[in-house]
Amino acid sequence: MEINKKTLIGSIKNNKFFKDSFWAVFGNGLGNGFLLLAGIIIARLLGKDLYGEYGVVKTTMFYIASFATLGLGVTSTKYIASLLSSKPFHVKNVIHDAMSITVIFSSIIAFVIFVMAPCIAKLLNEEHLVLALRALSVVIIFKAITTTQIGLLAGFKEFKIIAVNCLSSGVLMLLLCVPLTYIWGLKGALLSLLLSQVFNSIVNYIGIRKKSINFPCVEKVSYKKELAYFSFPVALQESSFTICNWAAIMLLTKFSSMGEVGLYTASAQWNSIITMIPGLLINVILSYLSSSINNSVQHKKTLKLMLRINFLTTIVPFVIVYFLADFIASFYGKSFVGMPSVLRILTFSTILEACASVYKSELLALGKTWLLFSLRLFRDIILVTSVYIFLTYSNGVDGAIMYSWAVVVMSTLFFLVLSLSYNIISKRNNENKKE
Repeated sequence: MEINKKTLIGSIKNNKFFKDSFWAVFGNGLGNGFLLLAGIIIARLLGKDLYGEYGVVKTTMFYIASFATLGLGVTSTKYIASLLSSKPFHVKNVIHDAMSITVIFSSIIAFVIFVMAPCIAKLLNEEHLVLALRALSVVIIFKAITTTQIGLLAGFKEFKIIAVNCLSSGVLMLLLCVPLTYIWGLKGALLSLLLSQVFNSIVNYIGIRKKSINFPCVEKVSYKKELAYFSFPVALQESSFTICNWAAIMLLTKFSSMGEVGLYTASAQWNSIITMIPGLLINVILSYLSSSINNSVQHKKTLKLMLRINFLTTIVPFVIVYFLADFIASFYGKSFVGMPSVLRILTFSTILEACASVYKSELLALGKTWLLFSLRLFRDIILVTSVYIFLTYSNGVDGAIMYSWAVVVMSTLFFLVLSLSYNIISKRNNENKKE
C-alpha cells in the first residue's frame, strides 16, 4: 500500500500537466492575491467615491487594452503550441509578427485615447480625470504587450516563468501602491498600476528571449496575415466585450453614482478571486487542448478533466466568500455600506463562468472563432440590456445590486448556449467519423 502511494505521488509530481497547472495556480494566484490586497489598501485610502473613479479609469483602460491586443494572446498560445510539434523553425517568426502587430495597433489605440481624453472625461461627468486618462493611455500599450507575451509563453508551456513574473509584478504593485496612494491619492494609485505593468512586460520579454534564442528565424516567412485572419474574430470578441462592458459601467455611472461603481468594483475583485484557479488555467487548457487536437481520446479526457477541476475549484471559494461577505466588506472601511449584498449576489455567476471558460477554450482549439464571437456578442448584448432594464426599473437605487443581478442573468444564459453549442458540434463530429 505504501509503495502504491509513493508511486502515485511520484507519477503526479512527474506529470507535465500537473506541474504546469501547479505553477499557473500557485505563482499567478499569489500574484493576484497581492493585487487584491493592493486593491483593498487603495480602497481604504481613497474611500468609496474616489475608489469608484479609480475603478472607472482602470476598467476603461483594461477593457480597451484587451481589444488592443487584437486577440493575439490566445492566438499566440495556439500557434506556438501547434508549431512546436510541427514546424519549430517557424516559432520565432510567429513571435516577431505577433509582437509587431500588438505594439503597432496598441500604440494607435493609445494615441486615440490620449487625444480623446477630454471627451471621455466629459462623458463620465468627471472632467478632472483628463490628466489621469492621458497618463494611463500608456497602460494600454504595456497591458497589450503583456497579454501577447503571456500567450507566447503559454504556447511554450512555460507556466513557471509566467507565474514568477506575475508574482513579481503583484509584489511590486503592493509595495508601490501604499506610499504613492498615500502621497498623491488617486494619481498615485494609477501610477503604481502603470509601473507594475511596465515591469511585467520587461520580465516577460526576458523570458521569451531566453526561450526563443535557440530557434532560427526563417527569412521571407511571415505569419502576419495568418495570425490576423485567425485573430480577427477573436479581436471582434474583445471589441464586443470592451464596448458592452464599458457601456454597462457607463450606465451604472449615469443612472446611479460613483459610489455604486466603487461597490461593484470592490465586489467584482472577489469574483476574480473565486474564479482565480479556472482563470489561471485558461492558458494551460488552451495549450493542451490545441496540442491534443489530433488525438480525440486524449482531447476528450482533457476537456472533461478541466470541467471537473474548474467546478470543484470554484464551488469551495464561492461558499467561503458567500458566508463571509460581511467580514470581507469590513476590511474596506465604513463607506462601503451595502457591499455584502452586492458580493453575495455577484458570486452566483462564478461557477457558471468557470465552466463556460472551458467550453470557450475548446471552441478556440477547434478553430470555431466565428461561432465563439457570435456567442460572446450574444452574452455582451444580454449584459448591457439587463443592466439598462434593472437600473431603469429601480430608478438607479441600489445600482451595484442591479448590476450584479444583470451579471448573473448573463452568465446563466451564456453557459447554457455554450454547452448546447458544444454538444451539437460533438454530435456532428461523431456522425462524420461514422460516415
